[in-house]
Amino acid sequence: MKKFGVFTVSAISTFCFLFGFSPLKVHATTVSMDFVGVGGENSGGVYTYPYYFKINGGPEVPLMCVSYLQEIQVPETWQATITTIGTATPSLTVTDEEEDAYLDSVVLNSGSSAQTVSDAQWAAWEVGDSGLIGHLPGGLNDAAITAEYDAAVSFVSTHTLANDPNFYDGFELYVPVPGSQSPVWDGLPQTFIGPAPTPEPNSLFLLGSGLLAAAGALYRRNRQTA
Repeated sequence: MKKFGVFTVSAISTFCFLFGFSPLKVHATTVSMDFVGVGGENSGGVYTYPYYFKINGGPEVPLMCVSYLQEIQVPETWQATITTIGTATPSLTVTDEEEDAYLDSVVLNSGSSAQTVSDAQWAAWEVGDSGLIGHLPGGLNDAAITAEYDAAVSFVSTHTLANDPNFYDGFELYVPVPGSQSPVWDGLPQTFIGPAPTPEPNSLFLLGSGLLAAAGALYRRNRQTA
């Protein structure tokens, strides 16, 4: 029994160690952002969602911009701090973050038209910069953008982080670290929002199964040599 108990502790420790370094766990707080391009959508004379990044050198992922005043250019890179919704990032309140999460859900919805995605992007910029409200560039449909903005406000009024945490757990913000960008184009890079990566149950199951199999084999060997 002593051998089995010691081995059990070792197996659990090994599992925890491997899981700690597994990509399935919550990833690093600070990441490298490599701005590689845009999706080609243009509205009001500026590009709108999607903006493509390689995060820590990984595959390209689309993110939505939530800060309007700064400017970025390819191939600018910088460090960003990943924050969850509700942390009150610089220039954004918790309510702003909640509204941005809702608007990101709109652009991620496969049923949203290109125009709806563009309107949601502008609404997100209005969330972060109230000076845009009523002062959007010419050619934009103010009523449609206002409708998306109002929908975000309405959603958050009844779905807050406190009463609907599962919704907000699906998003994360990438907040730039001041002075980390190269080359420097125009001040501080912008803040972006995107879907939070989800664990892969199959991979976790395989990892656990492998460790259990190894535990059984080693236990049998220990009994035979006892």
